[in-house]
Amino acid sequence: MLTATVPHRAITVENPDRVVALVPQVVAYLCGQCEVETVVRLHPRAPIPGLWPCRVCRAGAECTVEADEGVELISMSAVANQFVRKDHWAHLSERRTEAELERLLAKRLGLLRAGKLYPGWPDG
Repeated sequence: MLTATVPHRAITVENPDRVVALVPQVVAYLCGQCEVETVVRLHPRAPIPGLWPCRVCRAGAECTVEADEGVELISMSAVANQFVRKDHWAHLSERRTEAELERLLAKRLGLLRAGKLYPGWPDG
């Protein structure tokens, strides 16, 4: 059985001048609407944006440290994708027409009343 571990090194043997230790800068953002703090880990050399989408309500949360001027958050929408919760009837209606569902219901009720749907059921 072969086992090995790769040690974490900040400097490599090949070229120690080109290696950047990736210790991220941790920036906190406070949402003005829901008052939730969002903590973001950024690249050490990345500019700090003034606004970041809140992790709860997706509104613009403001930076709690001094942000870099003129930096905008790129390619992240501040508007949340609202998830629409469907009930059982909505899922059934996507696959069948109402007439088909009425026929299936009548058939299943007939089997249930005849005691054939659940053979070991106490009432059947």
